[in-house]
Amino acid sequence: MLDDSDQTSFLKHCKALCEERNLPLQKVKNARDLASVRNSPIQPGRIFRMGRVSDATEEDIQLLFQKVGFKTLVDLRSPTELKDDPTLMREDVFKEFTNVVWQERGRGKEGCLRELKVGEGPVRSRNVFKRLMQDRKTAVNTPREVVDAVLSDDPARLEKALTVDAEVEDDGDCGYETDCAQDDAETMVYDAGQNRKERHFVSLMNEFKYVKGTLSRVRKRDITKSILKSPGAILSRRVRSSAKKPFLDEINGGGLQMLNELLLRYANPGIRHVLELCADRNRHPIAFYCTAGKDRTGIIAAIILALCGVKSEDIVEDYTLSANVYAEMNDHQAMVGALSQRNLDAKTFLGAPPAVMRDILVAIETEYGSVDGYCDWIGFGPDMREKLRDAVLKE
Repeated sequence: MLDDSDQTSFLKHCKALCEERNLPLQKVKNARDLASVRNSPIQPGRIFRMGRVSDATEEDIQLLFQKVGFKTLVDLRSPTELKDDPTLMREDVFKEFTNVVWQERGRGKEGCLRELKVGEGPVRSRNVFKRLMQDRKTAVNTPREVVDAVLSDDPARLEKALTVDAEVEDDGDCGYETDCAQDDAETMVYDAGQNRKERHFVSLMNEFKYVKGTLSRVRKRDITKSILKSPGAILSRRVRSSAKKPFLDEINGGGLQMLNELLLRYANPGIRHVLELCADRNRHPIAFYCTAGKDRTGIIAAIILALCGVKSEDIVEDYTLSANVYAEMNDHQAMVGALSQRNLDAKTFLGAPPAVMRDILVAIETEYGSVDGYCDWIGFGPDMREKLRDAVLKE
């Protein structure tokens, strides 16, 4: 942790680099070309990272869609963030874009893609979700079965006890009345071959995934106490909010490092899909973003930069440019990695210290061997990595 003097100097340095590298936008924060990263070989104007786009002013709209000419936008935010964003469907910002939802369908399966109708939002209604549950007669493990799994001290059993519920939550079926029984995402209702501007909703993480991922790190006694105190905690979003203290304590203790490690593991299907979009030269210029463009966006940017040969220290420097973004947004409703700020320690989560990205790059090397090894693990293989490099490096 930096002392006050060092922190002030660090933030001043970050601000100077932001003025040099960020797009001169009024309301859209943290927006910059990955070509602007120190020693980046990426061609200018191909691929960008940024914060929430729906905040754009008229001047921002002109710069983003007339001067830069973005053809593809990728929104990484959670369903809760999308639902709480009153500007999500702003016609003056997104009128030229076709909206497409990507939905995770389970481990080892391609995601489901669906093109939305004009004016249709990406977040399904609760009624549709309930009807889907009734139609499929989804079997959900009881709280007692989850408790028994916790007490068994068997990680595999606990994972199995939670798997069905995880897929029933926001990261399961898309909730639309669409035939998604096929394995290839591009054979769904979405036609990937059209030459047009598109906005893709690819929700990488939600609160349930963080709770699920944190379970393995929390003492059995604390997990069991929470579940027994509120038996519906694992199954009900409403009840879970009153029984999640041990999970939040663990998350606050683990900090951004822990959130990013959970992101790499539990958001891997979505990360793969975003990389596939970025590897399609016909979709450029492309921008991916979350709320502040800091952590979920930062992980995607780090992977792409590493695959293109950018050194770790330059990737770390690019991440630190997000250090001021939450202060600039001045939005206390904004979320950090799909988790509400009010549940998190501000000093731990709202900054972008160099150690966070440095540690996550080390963790990738330790756990997966390299960024290439991680990409192999998520199914973004050598041919797709070469396609990505061709798309962003060749003139």
